[in-house]
Amino acid sequence: MRPLIRWRIVLPYLVLLILSMAVFTAFVVNTIHQQELDRWQVRSLETAQSFALQTARLFNQPGESEVLAAFAQSQAEIYDFEITFLNPDGEIIASSLPSERWPRDPLRMLGVGQALEEGRGFSRADRSLGTALIIQDASGQPLGLVQLQIPSSYYQSDFEPVLLESLAVIVMSLAGLVLIALFVRDLSLKPMVSLTIAAQQMSLGNFTNLEFPENPQELTEVSGALQSMANNLGTQINALTSERAKLSAVLNQMTDGVIIVDSDGKVQLLNPAAERLFEISEAAALNRSVVEVMRYHQLVELWRKAKSGERETITLEIGPQHLFLQVVATPLKAALPGSTMILLQDLTQMRRLETVRRDFISNVSHELRTPLASLKALAETLQEGALDDPPAARRFIIRMETEIDNLTQLVNELLELSRIESGKVPLSFHRITPFDLLKPATERMALQAERAGLELSLDCQVDLPAVFADPSRITQVLINLIHNAVKFTPPGGKITVSAYQDGDHIVFFVRDTGVGIAGKDLNRIFERFYKADRARAGGGTGLGLSIARHMIESHGGYIWAESEEQVGSTFYFTLPIA
Repeated sequence: MRPLIRWRIVLPYLVLLILSMAVFTAFVVNTIHQQELDRWQVRSLETAQSFALQTARLFNQPGESEVLAAFAQSQAEIYDFEITFLNPDGEIIASSLPSERWPRDPLRMLGVGQALEEGRGFSRADRSLGTALIIQDASGQPLGLVQLQIPSSYYQSDFEPVLLESLAVIVMSLAGLVLIALFVRDLSLKPMVSLTIAAQQMSLGNFTNLEFPENPQELTEVSGALQSMANNLGTQINALTSERAKLSAVLNQMTDGVIIVDSDGKVQLLNPAAERLFEISEAAALNRSVVEVMRYHQLVELWRKAKSGERETITLEIGPQHLFLQVVATPLKAALPGSTMILLQDLTQMRRLETVRRDFISNVSHELRTPLASLKALAETLQEGALDDPPAARRFIIRMETEIDNLTQLVNELLELSRIESGKVPLSFHRITPFDLLKPATERMALQAERAGLELSLDCQVDLPAVFADPSRITQVLINLIHNAVKFTPPGGKITVSAYQDGDHIVFFVRDTGVGIAGKDLNRIFERFYKADRARAGGGTGLGLSIARHMIESHGGYIWAESEEQVGSTFYFTLPIA
């Protein structure tokens, strides 16, 4: 911290000094360079004029090129730069350079273009200075041009001594300023350094064992104010930390979700229970819109109503898990003006248990009522005299056996469904091809389909990828689906059993040309005891498709149906590829 304060004071002066010296050095170097360049331009022009006077008589004479070339070569050896002669059209006549090094476009030579227009020309490239001059005869008619190309080493002076001297001055000045900074710091900045360190420690949450200057001089009031603030803040923060720890422990252990939203609709707090409900972490949710976090318009509307100042309560079902929530939105008027606390109570299990209990009683009562009523009627008939008629009594007893079988099937399917839902059904997974899964079920149902006057066909590729499945359980599902297709397809219809690959799943299906399923029933046929109107006439417990759904889901698959009345139905289910 101490070096930081010292350098904050000294650094502007150091920067200003360095910039000033750099600008001054650049100015001196540039001035010297420009003066040297101007001097060489004058000198090169004088040299070009001298060459023009000496060579004017050589133009338009026999052997002109050879004579001028000899002159250029001799002068180039003396002056150590390139000399080129051109005719008025800008074509090279002679040069101190070998012919193979002559430029392809002489008019682009340094200074030549300007000389053709103005009589003389100067131009500078990175490594050379070019001077060109028109050569005239006694009457002032142009005979040609002479072009000199002087290396940059002639006119670029050595600036290293200047730079070294400037650097030495800068270093000495910097050393002097550093000494001054140390001296100033020892005299007047020591109390400020101590106070700054104390303030920084306070900003980090440390309010104990702070060091304040013993003799703050002009900073006495500031030092006293900081000491008083440190004592008060330390006491208050300790109390707040204790309260925050208690609140955090309560929120983290709550099974109900808690969300606090500010007046702008930004989430300011999210406890772990709420994180699980909305599948979002607190870090990702903080300061995001309540719409983005909760994603249900009923909850957003609840917050908007509670924001006006009244407590609001709703119940709703959310998410793919069908969570049933009671949500209470309470405006935090006194504690956090403008903010709202949203409490989410998960009543899913209670609602599910109540629904299961109610549905079970209702469905079992309904399913038991018919066979029990039939048994009672048959028993009463037998008691009223049918026993005296052996043929009639036999028919009634056979019907009683049928009703008892229906009751037995209902009980067995209830027990099977209970075991599946509780996860107590052992599954023996094997790697098996779709064709080998479909073939046994199709063969077992072939005779029943033939008796019903239906065409049952297996249309499946034998080279489809294998799946992991319990063959006996999947065969049970397929038999159930084929049995339903046989039951509800009129004679002369067709049933097709097949499978195909869709990504990393195999899709199995049973398609019939039967009576179809009404659209209002299609989404409910996999519920326990649910029967479409067409199914009630055909008997059955209404548990077969529910058992199939649970069995497919226990294999990691999905089952669904598509249907059109009087056209037919198709039942699909998927299994992951092994």
